[in-house]
Amino acid sequence: MRYSKGRIRYLAENVIKKIKTSGAADFLAEENLIRNNISNTIEKYFSIEDDVYESVMENLNSRKKKLIPGSIEWDTAFNKLYEEEMSKRFLK
Repeated sequence: MRYSKGRIRYLAENVIKKIKTSGAADFLAEENLIRNNISNTIEKYFSIEDDVYESVMENLNSRKKKLIPGSIEWDTAFNKLYEEEMSKRFLK
């Protein structure tokens, strides 16, 4: 995980503040419950993103034709696999 729980909670608090100041929505539940849900969603997203990265790296490393990390061919393959995996995970 890239961010600590405290950092994620801080991000969730900022989301709530933005929603309040913009008037985009009214809260019908307690802010603490909303903050916890936002935090859990952010944590889940980062977890999925980390899993996707690991899966893509495994795929790239297991290929017969080894690609040089940082090359255009490697970047293209990485981006394609990454987008495909993210689409699969979020469409389930």
